[in-house]
Amino acid sequence: MSPLPALAFLTRLPVPGRKDIALDDVARSQLWFPGVGLLVGAILVAIDRLAARALPDPSADVIIVVALAAVTGALHLDGLADAADGMLGGHTPARRLEIMRDVHAGTYAIVAVVSVLALKWAGLAALPSNVRVETLLLVPCLARFAMLVAIPAFPYGRREGVGAGFRSHAWPAATVIGGATAITASVVLLGPGGLYPAAAAIAVALLFGMTATRLAGGMTGDLYGATVEMAEAALFVFIAAFANRGWVDAWVLQ
Repeated sequence: MSPLPALAFLTRLPVPGRKDIALDDVARSQLWFPGVGLLVGAILVAIDRLAARALPDPSADVIIVVALAAVTGALHLDGLADAADGMLGGHTPARRLEIMRDVHAGTYAIVAVVSVLALKWAGLAALPSNVRVETLLLVPCLARFAMLVAIPAFPYGRREGVGAGFRSHAWPAATVIGGATAITASVVLLGPGGLYPAAAAIAVALLFGMTATRLAGGMTGDLYGATVEMAEAALFVFIAAFANRGWVDAWVLQ
C-alpha cells in the first residue's frame, strides 16, 4: 500500500492526485501513519533550526506549535474541538454524538484547543536542548501510533462517518506494523528508555478511548483526532519532565 493516501490525509503537503484519493484508500494506508508522523517531525526539526538562528527560544517554541497545526491543516485540532463540545456539552451518548456534528465551536471547544496548545508550548519550553531534536521527531510519530491503538481497541460510535471504515483495516496489519515503526523510532532516538514514551502514548489512547466509549458509546473520527492532539500534548510534557529529572540521559546511556 502506498503511503501517499496517509500523507494526503494527515498533512497539507503537496501530494500527487490528492483529489482522487478516497477515504477507503486512507483507511488501507493506516500502517503509514506513524511514518508520516516522523516526516512531520522532521519538518518541525528543520523549522526549529531555522527559527533558532534568528529568534529566542520562547519564540521558536511558539512557532513550532503553530507549524505543527499548519502542516497538519489543523485536522486533529478540529476533531478535538468537536469532541470537547460533544463530550462535555451533552448528557446522553446520542446527544453527545449529535453535538459533535455541529460545525459551530462552543466554549468547551475553545478551552480544549487553547489548553492543548498551551500544554504543547509548556512541554517545548521545558525541553532540554539535548533531547529537543529527538522529541520533535518522535512526538508526532507516537501520537499517530496512539490513534492506531485506539481505532481497533474500541467500537465505533456511529453507523457511518469519516472514521467508520478505519476499524476494518486497522487490525492487525496497520496497528502492528505502525506500532513497530513507532517503537523502533522511540528506541533508536532515546535508547531503551524510549519504550516509556511509547507506553505513555498507548496509555493516552486507552484511557481516552475508555472514556469516550463510556460517554458516547464508542469512538468517532473527531475522537480519533482528539486522541492525536492529547497524545502530542501529553508526550511533550512527559518527555520534558523526565528529561529535567535527568532520566532521559540515563535512558540514552543504557
